[in-house]
Order: sequence, then C-alpha cells, then structure tokens
Amino acid sequence: MCREQEFLKSRLVLQDDFSWTLGTSSEQNGSSSGTDVVDRSTKGHRLRYVGGVDLSFSKSDPSFACGALVVLDFETLEVVYEDFCTVQLTLPYIPGFLAFRESPVLLNLLERMERKDSGLYPQLLMVDGNGILHPRGFGLASHLGVLANIPTIGVGKTVGQPGIPSR
Repeated sequence: MCREQEFLKSRLVLQDDFSWTLGTSSEQNGSSSGTDVVDRSTKGHRLRYVGGVDLSFSKSDPSFACGALVVLDFETLEVVYEDFCTVQLTLPYIPGFLAFRESPVLLNLLERMERKDSGLYPQLLMVDGNGILHPRGFGLASHLGVLANIPTIGVGKTVGQPGIPSR
C-alpha cells in the first residue's frame, strides 16, 4: 500500500490553475436561466457545482458502511443531486491508509453520477478526510482527487493521525 500511495502522490496537482469565477450566471454571461451545463475542464467557467462525500459506519458492525454524495449549486446552495450506497467492506481500517478502505465506495458514487450524464457533476469535491495534511502528505481527499481527476478539499476532523511517522 505504501508503494501505491507514493505512486498516486506523484500524480497530485498542488497548484490552482483553474479560471473559475464566482459571479452569478447573469453576471457571467448575461443569462439567468440557472441551468447552465458545466464543462468539467472548468477553464473559463464559473464554479457552479460543489460536491461532498462521506462514509458513515454502523456502530454494531464497523465493516458495514453507507457512502453518500451530495452536490450543491454553489450560487444558490440548493441540493441538485444526492445519492448513497450501503456496502460491506472487506478491508480493515489501517491507520494512514483510510483511502484504500473508503475511496472505492466514493469513486463508485461519482462514477454512477457520471454515467447518468446529468450535467451536474461537481467541479470541486469536499471530502471528509485529510488531503495533504495527512502524515505522509496524501490522505483520502488527495487519493480520491487523483483517482477521480477532480480537485478536492480535505475536511479532516484532525490533522493526520497520531503515531504515524511522516515518512
């Protein structure tokens, strides 16, 4: 897992080169339809759809989890898409390698959304987990961002995990 984590970390993009704007649709292009289809490249477009993902575990059986994906319209903060799935996980929790346990579930939710071709696919994803503040600089948010090819923001409850060496 360390080798794969390091390989994926080598594909991490750390600089922000997106030309997103944060104005309203009417400010952006003179339209007020509110139904603009977003180009996933994000070049020259306003930030419109922001997603969030998380996994929640059963207290009685920590291998049983529910993954969720919610997408908001950044302008109105209205939920425009939501999905969830329940899974039985086979990989145990290993400190420092949460991404290997959780990312397959979250990737599945993103892939399901993409197959629906709804035009609502998030341009930015907030992830319940660390990104580069992980002890090895590559937590769940970074891992998911690289695999799904989407910019992510890690929203971890703690900075890293105690007892894990940084390299």
